[in-house]
Amino acid sequence: MALPSNALFRRKANLLLVQGEQALDLSEFRFTFKTSQADLESPNTCEIRVYNVSKETMDKVQAEFSRVVVQAGYEGDTFGVIFDGTIRWWRKGKESSMKDTYLDILAADGDLPYNNAKVQKSLAAGSTVKDRLTVIESSFKELGLSIGYDGISAGDASALTRGKVMFGLAKTMMGTVTRTQKSTWSIQNGKINIIKLDSYMPGQVVVMNRDTGLIGRPEQTAEGIRVRHLLNPKLYCGGLVQIDNASINQTAAAQANKKASLAYNSWSEPSYVADVSADGYYRLYVVEHTGDTRGGDWYSDLTCLKADSVTRKVKPYG
Repeated sequence: MALPSNALFRRKANLLLVQGEQALDLSEFRFTFKTSQADLESPNTCEIRVYNVSKETMDKVQAEFSRVVVQAGYEGDTFGVIFDGTIRWWRKGKESSMKDTYLDILAADGDLPYNNAKVQKSLAAGSTVKDRLTVIESSFKELGLSIGYDGISAGDASALTRGKVMFGLAKTMMGTVTRTQKSTWSIQNGKINIIKLDSYMPGQVVVMNRDTGLIGRPEQTAEGIRVRHLLNPKLYCGGLVQIDNASINQTAAAQANKKASLAYNSWSEPSYVADVSADGYYRLYVVEHTGDTRGGDWYSDLTCLKADSVTRKVKPYG
């Protein structure tokens, strides 16, 4: 494959362990990582393996650090944070009997406030969606989780005719409010993002083709349009990408025999196949960054769905 025109060929990655104002930089070690991030009501995760760390350093990081930040991409403006979360588990061992010791880190993004934030509040008659979100957001903030992007509260001024008692887990109430507003909410790098289903996160639209880092051909599946791209931190859940539809391997049922179709070898009849957008714009719902600072893996694996054409009447920010 020819080098991309924007010269994405000098990889760069940082691995930082953090505790308050203290940080330990492990970027010079060989390390691998895989992030699992989705526009869903559940915490994202990251699995990291650091090679050949001394016993003293292992003991130090296990005793003193609770947060991990991974930055990755390429030198220049295609570099940034791909994961920021709380360390949940450590594991250490060897890949062989003589060499290559490793330290594994499993981290989650916002899982403590997600599981523990509670709401106990009463609102008077006349409360709006914004009022209810403010109460829920305050509960998350008390445990360190703030709002990143709120795509619904400013645009809805409808008021309840009766008072509202809010009692329970903040995550449950956030799900109830966002679903009534036809929106999704998720935690991304320590911040809550709320996005309307017919909209997307503000930011740069990433154009995907062979020259910018597209690998192979995207596939139309029941889960969405699946794409592999050179690792790019500008690819994030809720963001917008543009794909040349001619490059997508497309799937469709044979209409004449649709009622009679049966499984055949490795083929089975899908109950649903994600639509291909008429103009090539797609919203990202799943983003998985995989990398090895001394190996071949350096990918962003994506699942996206077509973006509603109404949303693109507004020029994306950035």
